Amino acid sequence: ENIVKYLIEKGADVNYKDDSGNTPLIMACLYTACDYEIENIVKYLVEKGADVNENDNGHFIPLICACYKGNETIIKYLIENGANINCIDNKGNTPLMIACKIGNKKLVKYLI
Repeated sequence: ENIVKYLIEKGADVNYKDDSGNTPLIMACLYTACDYEIENIVKYLVEKGADVNENDNGHFIPLICACYKGNETIIKYLIENGANINCIDNKGNTPLMIACKIGNKKLVKYLI
């Protein structure tokens, strides 16, 4: 978390895309934040202007990543901050479809 804050304070672009099209928010939702419950990173990136609906060339979208990980706190935060609840990944999955696939009934109810 401190590294992320340091880089942004030094002028790092929160919507920068790497060669695969990944943004810091996508990476945080897909890997670090959802796996290790470091939700503050996601919140900090959004507060600093990270686009909650940005995708990495059509595959991952922050909300889709959070749904695959089943992290309800991040999912709710992203939606409250403008994430498109009807977004679709490159396989045609919506957040609701993913919640059904992973068997998260609480998340299914929230998304409906």
